[in-house]
Amino acid sequence: MKRTASILILLLLGCSVFAQGLSLEEVKSDVRRAAAWYAPYHYTSEAVTPQAPRGFKPFNISTYARHGARLYSKEALYDQMHKLVNIASDSGLLTPLGEDLFNKSEAVYHTVRGRAYDLTEYGQQQHRTVAGRIMKSWKKVFRGRRTIVARSTQTNRTILSMTAALDQYRRLDPKLNIRFDASASDMGILNPTSKYNPRAEERDWSRAFEADTARWNPAFKALWKKNMSDPERFFGRFFKDPAVVLKVYKDYINAARMFYFYLSFSETLGPDASLMYMLESEDAWRMWECENFRMYSCCGATPIYYGRNWALEEALLRDLVKYMKEDIAGGDVAARLRFGHDYKISGTLVLLEAEGWDHCESDPEKVWRIYDYGHMPMASTLLFTLFRNSSGEVLVRCTLDEVPQHFPIDCYTDPRGQAWPDYYRWKDFEAHCSARLALADKILETT
Repeated sequence: MKRTASILILLLLGCSVFAQGLSLEEVKSDVRRAAAWYAPYHYTSEAVTPQAPRGFKPFNISTYARHGARLYSKEALYDQMHKLVNIASDSGLLTPLGEDLFNKSEAVYHTVRGRAYDLTEYGQQQHRTVAGRIMKSWKKVFRGRRTIVARSTQTNRTILSMTAALDQYRRLDPKLNIRFDASASDMGILNPTSKYNPRAEERDWSRAFEADTARWNPAFKALWKKNMSDPERFFGRFFKDPAVVLKVYKDYINAARMFYFYLSFSETLGPDASLMYMLESEDAWRMWECENFRMYSCCGATPIYYGRNWALEEALLRDLVKYMKEDIAGGDVAARLRFGHDYKISGTLVLLEAEGWDHCESDPEKVWRIYDYGHMPMASTLLFTLFRNSSGEVLVRCTLDEVPQHFPIDCYTDPRGQAWPDYYRWKDFEAHCSARLALADKILETT
């Protein structure tokens, strides 16, 4: 693989120092925060239409959404926990907390088995909620235009997420003209780190980034070993003899990872099903730190891959820009909805040089300070809104789960001299996208 110093210099110079990590203190205040991207986004206020600069009205939205809450990717997670707690129960090795784990686990085991990767009922409800909030916040968009165009990757969980969202849009406005699709022809766009993207090589596919042979894996293993230095203490909270876990798992580190996933994924069954309270805050944070480093290495601004991991998202960004330009030119499309996966949100925001997402960090033990993969929770939605005034000027605003995202572009300043930090002139935003896409092309050609 060719590696160029110039590319790395460009990446390092473009890095922001804005921090958006997750601290131990934050986890101490709410241990569920350590569930990160396995948890839902908790909306704390009613959906509202943000104030726009005087004279500008919204006329189009364009989104990329992660699927809703889904079960773990491998059924073995549930089978192994079922086996472990039963062995411990039959052997009289459960502590009071272990008894709690046994009872809660067995109560849902037959519900979750055989459903690896499946969207949960709660996951469907999440997308109905998001759709309802979008309709409430952007009613003016749907008054002027009546068409929704939706596309999804071809996985069960994304198609069902799209279906749940469109069902809600239809309920809220039966007069909408809704078109939807889940085609292989879109897979390279909606999932650029897949075999469907002609610019992605086998080493770029998501499975390669996640494999044991991935470049980040040695540092990842070392971080887990450091953070799980006293496994007997950790498992002793659940079992009178901690060594019982070795009857099911290959070693203590593997067992600890599976416990973290199991307890975190309980969040996908709904707000009342969380088992995160079983983790002590410091343990939860240290487990999160390890998995957060892994996710940063896969889809963040890590220097490990010289930018190639996020440069591949150029396919998605080009699609976003292409259709925003088309909708600015005219037509009846109020909303273009895309349903896909978490990596794409992180990678696209790095590609866009969004504040807080583009920070490079080579030290695994410092990644927690600048990155939190919990910012891409289940049903997380990246949304671009277009506004226009009577003079034909167009502005764009970007949010992630209704939180404004900022870019290194001059924000819009109105005729009275008031600056609007969340709004950018379309021509400036498009020029920024063009420059970033040119960088992505250079990275893909030279790495």
